[in-house]
Amino acid sequence: TVTLAIGMHRMAQHRAIVKKLAAVETLGCTTVICSDKTGTLTVNQMTARALFFHGRRFVVSGEGYGSTGEIEAANGGSLPDLNAMLYPAVLANDSRIRDTQLIGDPTEGALLALAAKGGIDIDRLTIARPRIAEIPFDSSHKFQASFHHVGDKVWVYVKGAPDVLLLRATRQLSPAGEVALEEGVWIQENERLAAAAMRVLVLAVKIIPAADFDPTTDLMSYATDLTLVGLVGIIDPPRPEARDAIALCGQAGIQVKMITGDHRVTAAAIAAELGLRGEVLEGRELDAMGQQELAARIDHIAVFARVAPEHKVRIVKVL
Repeated sequence: TVTLAIGMHRMAQHRAIVKKLAAVETLGCTTVICSDKTGTLTVNQMTARALFFHGRRFVVSGEGYGSTGEIEAANGGSLPDLNAMLYPAVLANDSRIRDTQLIGDPTEGALLALAAKGGIDIDRLTIARPRIAEIPFDSSHKFQASFHHVGDKVWVYVKGAPDVLLLRATRQLSPAGEVALEEGVWIQENERLAAAAMRVLVLAVKIIPAADFDPTTDLMSYATDLTLVGLVGIIDPPRPEARDAIALCGQAGIQVKMITGDHRVTAAAIAAELGLRGEVLEGRELDAMGQQELAARIDHIAVFARVAPEHKVRIVKVL
């Protein structure tokens, strides 16, 4: 007890407060730390940095959740009407910004700030297109859909993971209107943004005749045959102190593993910046592995990407 109390006192001098003596012993025998990425290894202050719309690339300036900043064409060309892309960013969204302060999810806040930079009056738009139903975001399906009554139509606005919504889409929006989906182009742009350590969201729409919409049925049945509108690349920079903490853990013989729901390429890019070295494994690859195979490889894996909660439990049990 005296030894643990001395350890607790020394830790307090380093601004680490321990309430239970036994926790000092637990910390002393720690060999692996499994950490989430967003808000733990990164600052969790999302800012939209890049867009892909109408087959063109755009860059976004400005920081945080204010409206200061601009959307510009990456090649210096003219700026098209971005409303078709910004409407889903605002309406498939449960957060709000008040006086540059975010109320809600940081990723959604980045989308709202993007829309404000694009000249959207967010409050007016949400009143003009009232929500009548929604499919909330869930880690199992990785997208959110919001249903809005406009005249004799119901507009479905969707935001979510590109790899998931690509499977639910059949068309894409072009300057000439809706055309057949060119899946390879979207995959290439998604990987380009993810390689730059950005979290990538795809925005999509669907129009349903109001007479054919029944909010009492399974709403997931409407989240098919979508039209992809654009991609948004959102940056969440690593915490400056996280790299030092990871290096210190390494010196102490403690492995650090990043476990995240983000895209494989994005997670790998952030891990490289933080000094995490090792393999990158996705949740679907975990599903295909037996316990013994995972146990044999797990010491060499530094990043687990695209994981669900049940994957996290399995990882910890194998460790």
